Amino acid sequence: MRVGIITAHYMPEVGYQEVHLPKAFARNGHTVKVFTSNASVDLGGEMNKLTYKSGLFKDEKYDFEILRLPAISFKSKAYSFGLRKAVEEFKPDVLVILGVAKIFPMPLLNAAFGKKVKMISIYGDAKEYLDRNTFKQKFKTSLFELGYRFIKEPLYRRAVRYGERLVMNIPETNDFFLDFLKGNDKEMFEQKRLMLTLGFNPDEYFYNAVDRLNKRKELGITDDEVVLMTSTRVNKRKNLEGNIELVSRLHAEGKKIKYIIVGFLGDAYERELKAFIQSQPEPKAFICFPFLNAEEIRKMYCAADVGIWIKVAISIQEAMGTGLPIILENKPSVNHLLKNEVNGWFYKKDNFENVIKKAVTILQDKKMDREKLARENAATLSYDTIAEKIIENLN
Repeated sequence: MRVGIITAHYMPEVGYQEVHLPKAFARNGHTVKVFTSNASVDLGGEMNKLTYKSGLFKDEKYDFEILRLPAISFKSKAYSFGLRKAVEEFKPDVLVILGVAKIFPMPLLNAAFGKKVKMISIYGDAKEYLDRNTFKQKFKTSLFELGYRFIKEPLYRRAVRYGERLVMNIPETNDFFLDFLKGNDKEMFEQKRLMLTLGFNPDEYFYNAVDRLNKRKELGITDDEVVLMTSTRVNKRKNLEGNIELVSRLHAEGKKIKYIIVGFLGDAYERELKAFIQSQPEPKAFICFPFLNAEEIRKMYCAADVGIWIKVAISIQEAMGTGLPIILENKPSVNHLLKNEVNGWFYKKDNFENVIKKAVTILQDKKMDREKLARENAATLSYDTIAEKIIENLN
């Protein structure tokens, strides 16, 4: 099958879904071409220095093409005047569209094009980052909501009307559609929607016992220490100070633990958070890293014993690819990922500390079977499996 991937931004250094899905389709034997722009997104700190040239490129490992079109861009939005012509020349059997609201796919979202090519669009809307705690946050949230109403919702309606299938990455996204769709649009959505989670690249995230031993030795971690880990873009919204204070309290209670934090951005907040860590009674219990490549972060996951995420992030699934048990808040954006006390633990806001203590106590007595967990997680979270489910049973 000829599969076109439509995405405003293709940033291999970051590795979101738009990077992993083409690789998965290629591994599964399809002819793949990515249509994207020459724009990048501001990710903060050192990660904001990524730049891309226009032109045709090739992924040598997975043998698919990437066409970067010159585009007009602003923040997360991008538009290219040459997208439709380029896609028509490829003659795809199916188009997989990511980031409908980024405007880039707009030239394809119409009745005429929908009759030519089967279009599948993918969504992961979650509102947990829309904070209202300060005036500035309220103002930003109001702007986002205006964007939902005047940009996102009209484009989503077009995708519902002219697309073949709509893939929801999280249950919360399903509710987002149902809140604004009416009449025939709602009926079409309910016929076309498909629930599929975000996943991980199985070539990049897997468990290796030797890597675990070597990385723990390199980091000075003893066999009897329980290692907690968080991998995310480190910024104020992630509330890592609470995790750090909790680890310090557990350490003071005699727990043999360390906490790895990956994803520092080289900005002012990095200096602030590291100063906060240094102010703790035992700063050596914390191990900090900037963004790491997939190979290095995989080894970190292998070395760790449990991962903690306060906010939703794709790194959750990547960690699960290594069989890492995880601790997550029981909320709609992530509760489809976890079987409580099987591959991790759920917490609620009022029992977070008790759940962390429980997990640490369990892991001090007995390490979990990481190879088994990795296999079980791959059965639902591997992008190879997800890619085939996206296009299966197309007429």
